[in-house]
This record gives sequence, C-alpha cells and structure tokens, in this order.
Amino acid sequence: MTDTIPDFNFNLSFSDSYEDDNEVFKFDLFLMTREIKQITDSLQNVTLLPKNQQRAWVKDNQKFLHRFMDSLTHDMFNVLDEVSLDQDALQETITCVTELRELVNTLNGLMTGGQRLAG
Repeated sequence: MTDTIPDFNFNLSFSDSYEDDNEVFKFDLFLMTREIKQITDSLQNVTLLPKNQQRAWVKDNQKFLHRFMDSLTHDMFNVLDEVSLDQDALQETITCVTELRELVNTLNGLMTGGQRLAG
C-alpha cells in the first residue's frame, strides 16, 4: 500500500448560488452597518462641540450631509432590495437598521440644534 497525499484543492464553483448570494448580502450588510456606526461615532463628536460651533459645522457641511444621506438611503434600499432573509441575515438587517436609526437621530440633532427625534 502506498501512501498518497489527499487532494485538498476543492472545486467550489458548483456551490449553490442562493448561498453565495446570501453570503454576499450579509457581508454587504455588515460593511454598511460598520460604516454607519463609524459615521455616527464621528458625528457624535460634533455634537460635543459648543452650540455655535455645531451650527457653523452644520452650515459648512450642509451640502455634504444632504448628499451623504441621499447616497446612504439609496445604498440601503439597494442592499435591502435583494433581501432573502435567513436568521443571520435578519439579525444583520436589524442591527443595520438600528445603527441607521442612531445615525438619523444624530444628524437630526445636529440639524435642529440638539433636539433629537423621540423613540
């Protein structure tokens, strides 16, 4: 009997495309959630500035903030448009929407001078 080395070069090209799509969706959602959280954290630093500096920052960045929110909303709808929820994807979606809500509340607070949305 001769010793042979097993072939560990797996060919995964025949894998189920649903699984692949679902994994891509979850990864996109994960990246979006992380991005939203980082932006929220940065914007919350702006909320720590004195009110007159906050107003000046918002005024200086108003066009950027509007473009950013339009882009974020568009990206979010594109990601969620392809949703096929398994339990993991559902949890990632909930996490992403929760972070998005926090971001919207933070932006609203900046735009309205510190008054946050209720809820």
